[in-house]
Amino acid sequence: TQDRWELEGQWDHFLASSFYSYLNSRYEVDDIAGIDYRFRLGGGIGYQWLDAKDVFNTGKWSFSQEAGAAWIRTEYAQMTSDTEDSAASVRYAHHLAYLPVWRDGLEFFHNFEYLPQVDDFSIFLAKADIGFTTKLIFNFDLLAKIEWEYNSTPSFGRKKSDTRYIVGLGYKW
Repeated sequence: TQDRWELEGQWDHFLASSFYSYLNSRYEVDDIAGIDYRFRLGGGIGYQWLDAKDVFNTGKWSFSQEAGAAWIRTEYAQMTSDTEDSAASVRYAHHLAYLPVWRDGLEFFHNFEYLPQVDDFSIFLAKADIGFTTKLIFNFDLLAKIEWEYNSTPSFGRKKSDTRYIVGLGYKW
């Protein structure tokens, strides 16, 4: 039901034990949302509040927050006269992971990202997911997650919000 793919990368450089700077980029194509391509390049700072810390003997918790700036270029399948194809944005993101003590190889996660346009905060992108991975065999994992995206200025005739339910096979090295 989807003709969508994305490629994303991030490089973190720790300046202190919990404080870091980052550079990231993303390239995505989404025919259903009417996006021929969207490219993002950004950087900023982050703070790792928890790094696999065992909290009250419940398991290992990780939590980090990031803030920075990004440049986003989008080419829509159908653009209106007021649709901008590139803009500067600020970025906020957080990442939460939990590895419970009661099941080795199981990890729950939640990620959130918000990118409002610098000159008009009513124009923004948001993305969130929640799910889990669990070890199957060797280094293969089962992934199940719900992913939500919001685009305040979608391609002409398309919805602003999109929800996906994803089940997949992954490999960790």
